[in-house]
This record gives sequence, structure tokens and C-alpha cells, in this order.
Amino acid sequence: MFIEELKLIHYRNYENECIMPQKGINIIVGENAQGKTNLIEAMFFLSRGYSHRASNVAELAQWDHDDFFINARVVSEGVKHTLSAKNLQGKRQFLLDGKVKKRDKINGIFNTILFEPDDLKIVKEGPDKRRRFLNQEISGFRPEYHYILRDYEKILNQRNSLLKNIHYQPSLITTLEVWDEQLVQTGVRLMNHRIRYLHRLNREANNLHKILSLGNETLSLSYLNNIIDSMEELSEIKMIFKKRLESSREEEISRGSTIYGPHVDDMLIQINGKDARRYGSQGQQRSAAISLKLSQIEIYYDNTGEYPVVLLDDIFSELDEHRRNSILSLLNKTQAFITCTEDILNDQCIEKNIIEIVQGKAQVINNN
Repeated sequence: MFIEELKLIHYRNYENECIMPQKGINIIVGENAQGKTNLIEAMFFLSRGYSHRASNVAELAQWDHDDFFINARVVSEGVKHTLSAKNLQGKRQFLLDGKVKKRDKINGIFNTILFEPDDLKIVKEGPDKRRRFLNQEISGFRPEYHYILRDYEKILNQRNSLLKNIHYQPSLITTLEVWDEQLVQTGVRLMNHRIRYLHRLNREANNLHKILSLGNETLSLSYLNNIIDSMEELSEIKMIFKKRLESSREEEISRGSTIYGPHVDDMLIQINGKDARRYGSQGQQRSAAISLKLSQIEIYYDNTGEYPVVLLDDIFSELDEHRRNSILSLLNKTQAFITCTEDILNDQCIEKNIIEIVQGKAQVINNN
């Protein structure tokens, strides 16, 4: 899949811009604060339905405007489609070929993979960053996962409220079993998705990391949860989950929160057998984060039959020439957008479209 044309109206610092990218690699250059990342964000928003930089959709509108409009001509499986996203009076609306659709209907027609500097936190920071990574990436090509996750979070919130109330009204404990059953059923579905995904991710990420490290490092991923102690227990996970909840009732009521479940899962990232979070250098952590994100390219292809559009925001600033060349070789099969403060790829023998952004205005300055 690829974008033929992208229009931005009143989006961030873009007044009214039309950009015609090429199928292969598109280098987005410009000084800081000109709108390079805004362009990346707009494509991500169109494919995922939310911004990775703003929690409030109103923030995406240009200054002194309430609404914005994003429109793209996308070719998917050889068929041309028009995709649109707009903010109307604070509400998101998505259109496919001129008809209003739920956002998940766009899934499969336009998929993106994003790498941004903040993705280093996947390796460096706490479990919530890694859970967020898993949730975002699985939802990207498995729309049903998003709904399972949403249902689980609703059940979890209801159960936590009940636990708090039981502390003051003990008779309510008789209703807890119903919520236990729902939590187990939905939670196990979530964990099964994550386990299957991590099995594939482990292989792809390690292959890519070996290339980036010139074969000197092995990257391995392990799924950490507090329900089962090993994958051998997977067939009995529902029963074990239920027993965990039953045995922790007193503590949960005291805390007013649910102790066991996928909401506290983690992913252990190891380089040469050592925890990358604790023992990895800055360069190793960066390469590991890149490997995790870019390994999605093949995973998306296997699940959708097409390569996604790849969005790389400031990925090359701290990479050596070998790593840059390795990533560019990987991108040859995709349409990619790469932001740079300057054209650091002059020495690379690749076909590329260079787009210069100056104060929200886009101009193709080179096409070779």
C-alpha cells in the first residue's frame, strides 16, 4: 500500500497543503519547528484514529481554527481509495471513499508503522510503556484486539469499584464472582493475543537486531505475567487465573484494586541474555527499540498481505552509517517517510523523494 496524495487543511501549522509523495523512500527535511513531525502525525492519525502526541483531538487544529481535515488517496491491493479524517465540533469523523465509516473499517486499507524518539521508553522505562507498545501494535492489524482491550478495561474498572465498595459494605462480596468470571474470560483472550504476537515478534526483532549489531548481539523477548509461571501451564490458564483471584480476595478488598491480570503484564527485553533496561547502553537500547518497531513490517505483511507505510521521525540522528544503510535496505519494499533536520543521506545510493518543509509549506526539491 502507498499514499499517492496527501492533503492537510488547518492541521497543526498546515493551512492548506497538498503533497505528492513517491512510492519508495521520502525524506522530509527542514529546520526544527517547521512541521516535519506534524506531517508524520497526520498520516498516523489517518491510519490509527488518534494522535501519538496529543490526547485531545482539538489540539490538532490550526491556531484560531476549531476543525481540521486530512485527505489521502491511497492504493491498497491495487485499488485506489480516498480516506479522510476530520474534526467537526470536537468529534472525530472518518470517511472511506466519501462514506462515513468507523475507524476500524480503514484498517487493512491504510496501515502505518511509526518510530519516534519517545519509543526509546519501550526499553528504558517501566512496564506500562511496553504494555502500550503491545496494545498499539496488535490493534494495528488485529482490530478485534482493540475491542477486547476496551472491554477488559471496563470490566477491570467496574471490579475495582466493587472492591472499594466491599471494603465498606461487605455484603457486596456475593456479586464479585460475576465480575471474576468476566475478567477471566476477557483477560485470557487478551493474553492469548499477546502470547501469539510475541512469539512472532521475538523471531523478527532478533533477526533485525542481529543485522543492526553486525551479528554481535542477540535480542530476546519474554512475556511476563502473574497468572502462569511457564508456557506449559497455558492450557490451564483460565483455571489458574480464577484461583489467583479467589486466593487474593482479602488483599484485593484491602487495596481496592485487582492484583492479577494482563493489566500488570510486562515484556522482558534481553540483549545477549541481559536485561536491556538495566544493563543496556544507550546505543543498545536505541537499536533494540528500532528492532522492535521495524520488525512490524514483516508481521504486518504476513497478516494483511501488504507492506505498511513506514513513518520514521528523527530515527537517523544518532545512528552510524551501517545502521542507517541496514534500515534503508529494509525499507526498499515499503513506502517510507523519514524526517531529518538536514539531508544526512546524500551518500546513500537510493532512490528518494526529498520534501522540504518551511513553516508548514511543502516543496519537492529533489527527485532522483
